[in-house]
Amino acid sequence: MSPWAIRPTFRLVIPCSTSEAISRFSEAMRPHDDASLYLNHGEYSEFHLEPHMHRLWSPHLSVYFADHDRTDQCWLIGRFAPRPNIWTLVWIFYLVFFCSIFFAAIFGGSQWMIGQFPWGWAIVLATLILYAGLFLTSQIGQSLCHDQMELLRNRLDEVLLEARLLPVTTEETREMD
Repeated sequence: MSPWAIRPTFRLVIPCSTSEAISRFSEAMRPHDDASLYLNHGEYSEFHLEPHMHRLWSPHLSVYFADHDRTDQCWLIGRFAPRPNIWTLVWIFYLVFFCSIFFAAIFGGSQWMIGQFPWGWAIVLATLILYAGLFLTSQIGQSLCHDQMELLRNRLDEVLLEARLLPVTTEETREMD
């Protein structure tokens, strides 16, 4: 996984068709009936931590199966992210920062075009610093919760082993969306 990814992502090549992999994976997930730790919805699943392990930036792991170019293989794509309530807050900040940058840049440009001092651009600079601070905070949060990311990945590996879905290759990626 890239050290700069906001949501670290990995892809595994599974040596069977997507439908067979989903079926085997769902069967292997059945014994893990604790809905607060394991969620399985067909081709999409989530792995969560126990509530007593939660920290502010604790992750959860979402995985889903996707078709591969070869019909006898499929992708299992896993993505770590903060818990949904934290992730929503982060994206609200990103949206606010983006809108602030956009409108302050337009305002600063308008000021400049009419011959006034473009103090709107100072807002752009301040917001860019806040944006960088949020990104740095996410990187620090990921490094502090690396042990939890490994725990979630080990839980996924256990389920894959139970389902006899041993990956052919692993590809670590940045953002895929």
